[in-house]
Amino acid sequence: MALTSTISTKELQRQAAAAFEGKTYTVFLATNSGTLTAESTASAWLAVKASGGGYADVTGTISTGSYSSGNARYELPVINATFTATSPGFSYDTVCVRIGTETYLHSILVESPNIAMAAGQSKTYSITLAVDD
Repeated sequence: MALTSTISTKELQRQAAAAFEGKTYTVFLATNSGTLTAESTASAWLAVKASGGGYADVTGTISTGSYSSGNARYELPVINATFTATSPGFSYDTVCVRIGTETYLHSILVESPNIAMAAGQSKTYSITLAVDD
């Protein structure tokens, strides 16, 4: 006898609203010495955040999402985080995503090898937040 569990789309919407909708986000770049992981504290990552050369965090507020039947999940609007360097530029190897003022990060994206941004260069990251079962 098989037992099948299905989570309703309304429950996924409720979870997304509780976790994300209306909350602020910060996307920032960092250089990891190799000791930090996704489980490291936000303060540890902030201590190695990129600086200088035109670097600036990308911030905003998460809007209301919608259920994607094609992906079978509730998706929040895509966060497009664009970073642009001025003279003399900056380097990094990790993209960090923080929701609100939580003491931990939502996620990290690791670049290998590291990225060296020269003056006038830009790089955009498209980040999707989603809730699925």
